[in-house]
Amino acid sequence: MPARQLRRRSVFAKTAVATSVAAMVFTGSVSAEPEEDSLSARPGPAGTTFWDVHEQPPETAKPGDIYWVQPRSDAPSGARGWNVIYVSEIQPGVEKYVSGEIYVPAGKSHTPRDVVLWNHETTGSADSCAPSRRSLGEGDQSRVPAIRALLDQGHVVAMSDYPGQALPGPSHYMVGQDNARASLDILRAVRNLPELNASNRFVQYGWSQGGQTTMHVESIARTYAPEFEGLGSALIAPAVRIRDLTLNSMQSPELAGYVIATLPGIKAAHPQLRYSDFLTGEAMEQLPVLADGCFDIWDSASALRDPYQPDAMSPDSAWSKALTEVDDFRPAGSIPFAIYQGSADTTTPVELTNRERTALCAAGSSVDYQEFDGLDHESVVPEAAERFPTWAADRFAGTPAPNNCPQG
Repeated sequence: MPARQLRRRSVFAKTAVATSVAAMVFTGSVSAEPEEDSLSARPGPAGTTFWDVHEQPPETAKPGDIYWVQPRSDAPSGARGWNVIYVSEIQPGVEKYVSGEIYVPAGKSHTPRDVVLWNHETTGSADSCAPSRRSLGEGDQSRVPAIRALLDQGHVVAMSDYPGQALPGPSHYMVGQDNARASLDILRAVRNLPELNASNRFVQYGWSQGGQTTMHVESIARTYAPEFEGLGSALIAPAVRIRDLTLNSMQSPELAGYVIATLPGIKAAHPQLRYSDFLTGEAMEQLPVLADGCFDIWDSASALRDPYQPDAMSPDSAWSKALTEVDDFRPAGSIPFAIYQGSADTTTPVELTNRERTALCAAGSSVDYQEFDGLDHESVVPEAAERFPTWAADRFAGTPAPNNCPQG
């Protein structure tokens, strides 16, 4: 891949560890599975028909109820994996089907397995871009950092696609609480598969958009899913406060695609918003590009000369108020955090990440902040992948968490 193209892709969190193998569409075709791979949940169809679910959950459905599952053929050696479609209460009183993935070490465990929750980065808005519809990749080339090490430690690794990704309907891209509810509800889906013998303890981590999800999960876990015990959270170059991130991106022409891609997600949660109040006519012509490919919008929109209305982000504008509402949450201070940040990151700048560090410290969390000189939004991921499994294992073991919060 040309260096110029790779740089452009980095602004949507196209991971350096996700190569063309990981970006391939996963069709769901599988070879014959051994008997131990079967689950009690209803099996779904092979191929992409698995995600063709248009109906709504019944009134009797509960968050975490499983619609159906599909074995994956690309789990790391010594592990098994499934796609899953499950119920999530993505907003109070609003239940939707959401897709995701679950991986588990092969063989039975006689003691409950702790769970690691992965919250994914920006992947693109088209359904085919959703993580569960792509190949997992192998080793250091996996799209889920450190998944092999986490499975080798004996954990279940679970992840949500978030509402509207992979399945019919609008993606709730960068709507932190909606995505956090979907992530917590896949923990419930895991518990609804008794063959996995999962515990109620979890550690979570997320990159870029997944950092926002991770922060929201920690904020709502005790009230939304009190049956689970969160033991730690890790942030990798987190994209947390969408209003400030949008203002930052609006200053750079190469980030216009990021801004435009954000708007449909916010509109999914706030249907009254109008694109014409934010985008000029020239920029609105880019909206169909979001359906053409996972990252086409970044190349296409980078040539725009005047994409935004003058008052698009004025404090009293509808869009600014909606973004502020998404950002209106506080850390619970309930669990320790690790933060992995590159000093050269322009997509999620150091100053914004340090703001989250300050908020977490003020809330009472222990925070192990690690900043890597010269690394950017992508190149920090392998550093985090190397360190996170040990940090997670220590949280499950009850080891006191490292803390470098400023004193005083």
